[in-house]
Amino acid sequence: MTEQWDEHVGWCRHCTFGMRTEWLDLWLDWPDTWSAVGDLGPRQVQSFRRWLVTGGLVHKSGDVGDLASLFKETRSAYRLGWQIVWTNVVFRFATARWYVSEMGKGSWDTRALRTALGRAVPRLASRTAGNAILELVGTLERTPIGEDLGQGIVHPGRPRRVVRVGLASPAPQALAHAFRLLFLSEQRDVLRFDEGILWPWTVFGCDRAEALALLRAQGLNWLKFSDESAECSIPLEVLQDVALF
Repeated sequence: MTEQWDEHVGWCRHCTFGMRTEWLDLWLDWPDTWSAVGDLGPRQVQSFRRWLVTGGLVHKSGDVGDLASLFKETRSAYRLGWQIVWTNVVFRFATARWYVSEMGKGSWDTRALRTALGRAVPRLASRTAGNAILELVGTLERTPIGEDLGQGIVHPGRPRRVVRVGLASPAPQALAHAFRLLFLSEQRDVLRFDEGILWPWTVFGCDRAEALALLRAQGLNWLKFSDESAECSIPLEVLQDVALF
């Protein structure tokens, strides 16, 4: 990747807590009173409110998004739902974006991750870098994103070890959503494959050819591919509201 990491902000924005499956279940079951009935501490409540926005379940305005409806319709949709959540997290949370872009696939302990992040963003205080990794690894450990989606299987110990194997065949809807966010973040309708940007296969740690084959099979009328590039054939302001899941 060719990102200038020192220009990014929001490395530690969730009060040092990662996202947790039980918090999402609580919110789905008690959407109006979850913060009162769930026995969460004040910082945990604040953390999860921020994760709801980071994960795309709630808009910044406070309105509940379509992704929440996907989770509520059937719990069998969890695997797709969590792939969409992870895509949103990678695009909106600088630490996750750095993790998939720079670390790739492999195995590291949390100290090594903290050190690597500190080198990438020298202006971060050591404590801030450590808290950023806490939020990331906590999310990998306490949601299906880590083990089920292969984005970071967390092994206990001091320090903990994280193994990213990737997700070989992501859901086409999640890949399409990742392309949508990429077009919107780049504000361009043609993206060359040789560019160092946040491609869907980077988000999931999968093979580019597999991702493109899955997307071609979907026959999406707005997404076109050549040997060298991907193209969005509709205006970006329209793409924002295309239903994908």
